[in-house]
Amino acid sequence: MSDPQQQFPPAPGAQPPATASTPPQPPYGSTPAYQPAYPGATAQNGHPAGAQNGLPATAGAGRSADGSARVALVLAIVSVALGVLYTLLFRFAIIRLSYDFHLGAGVIGTYSLVGQTLLFLAYAVTLIFGILGARGSRSVQAGIAIGVGGAGIIGIAFALLSNVIPTSF
Repeated sequence: MSDPQQQFPPAPGAQPPATASTPPQPPYGSTPAYQPAYPGATAQNGHPAGAQNGLPATAGAGRSADGSARVALVLAIVSVALGVLYTLLFRFAIIRLSYDFHLGAGVIGTYSLVGQTLLFLAYAVTLIFGILGARGSRSVQAGIAIGVGGAGIIGIAFALLSNVIPTSF
């Protein structure tokens, strides 16, 4: 009975000995530690980088923010181009059309109000997409869009308010 090769069942909670072919196993009832695919892939809490409470990290949030930043930058460029085009067309409408077709101040004022309202909306959408895109990795593009959108909104707001303020006191 004192055979040294005799195998006994492991005691409860005991870990079986590791052999060359099997890696050591964690005790029963515990979860295995996260094994990174490459060095430095784990966060300090032992979960994959970006994961919270043991849930897997989602890559969708960064991608949608990057897309929003790209859209915001394109909208910023388009908004500035529309602003320049509006300014040039407004000058043409005042100088050329008012003399040729005798347009009144009401028509020119309506053109101004419609153009500035459309530009205000374009700048507002640019600002919103810039804010949404600021979460991603393209924060410089989003920052440019935020600056262009914010400056455009402030500029148009002051232009519209200056038309409302009476000039004679």
